[in-house]
Amino acid sequence: MKLVIIFLNQIEYLDDLLAAFLEIGVPGATVLDSVGMWHVISHDIPIFAGLRDAFAGSSPTNKTILIVTQEDRIDQIDEVLQDITGYPDETGIAKMVSLPVDKLFGFKF
Repeated sequence: MKLVIIFLNQIEYLDDLLAAFLEIGVPGATVLDSVGMWHVISHDIPIFAGLRDAFAGSSPTNKTILIVTQEDRIDQIDEVLQDITGYPDETGIAKMVSLPVDKLFGFKF
């Protein structure tokens, strides 16, 4: 089993991603509100306030999507993410990692 973590910086893609995940048989995902480190630093730490202009066009909020899935689904999830967002060619839109899961509790597949 794998844990897929998607960091979605352009949240306008969220609905399309979740719908596409359902279409390829991903049974569920957890979507979390998240904020990038640079946004926090530039807005909450006074010494770095000058950095605000450097991130003026960036989204203040992001979404982090967590998916526990079988290893053979990783490529499908990556394909969907690429098709919908244009990542990795379009930088700053999304990032994805997968991590091994050694035990599961409460999941049914």
